[in-house]
Amino acid sequence: MGLRSGYFTNFCKLVCIALALHTLTVSGDMKKLRETMEKKAREQGIDPNNLKPGESLMIPPELTDEEEGSRHMPEAHRCDGCTAVAFQFEKAFGKALKHVKKGQPLSLADVLDVADLVCDKRLKEYGLKNINGEKYLSGEGLPKEKEPGILEAGGKWDARLSTLCRELIEMYEEDGIYDFYRAKGKEKLAVSLCTAYCSPEQLNAMKTPKEEL
Repeated sequence: MGLRSGYFTNFCKLVCIALALHTLTVSGDMKKLRETMEKKAREQGIDPNNLKPGESLMIPPELTDEEEGSRHMPEAHRCDGCTAVAFQFEKAFGKALKHVKKGQPLSLADVLDVADLVCDKRLKEYGLKNINGEKYLSGEGLPKEKEPGILEAGGKWDARLSTLCRELIEMYEEDGIYDFYRAKGKEKLAVSLCTAYCSPEQLNAMKTPKEEL
């Protein structure tokens, strides 16, 4: 559920209930979260004890100062940010290869076009999502893409991902990223591309499990 930042405030005023969080508990931090959601619902004239079947409460993520104001991708989300960029490179390279002779690599001009496409146009639907009180970068190709929650997308997140994309190009150059893509085999491109942004544990979690002998 991607929402442009310009529409986000109005959306939250109009919709404080949505399909999600069916397993919400009422202990510890989750109790505080539910109390916050119920308060926000009442402020909008919604009775949290009289929801329609299949509905539960949701609130947008509360941002830290870094998440709110930094021009760069916040440290906590840099691995997922790089993973998102890598996913879009994979997708764009694959599409571009459909237009060249089978078995032939992309030309340098094609690779440069893919890089511009990814950095400038393919990172607009990502944002920060509140899932059970935890904040995650979410969007196509990321682990929390399908998880229900309110997403703050567009605006600064688009710009941050574009900046991260350009950082990767400065680090490896466009043809270097394409070389990673051609050599990746069954692994995700992020395994090779995101070593400067992800921990060894995060990179290992992305790897394709080896088949048992």
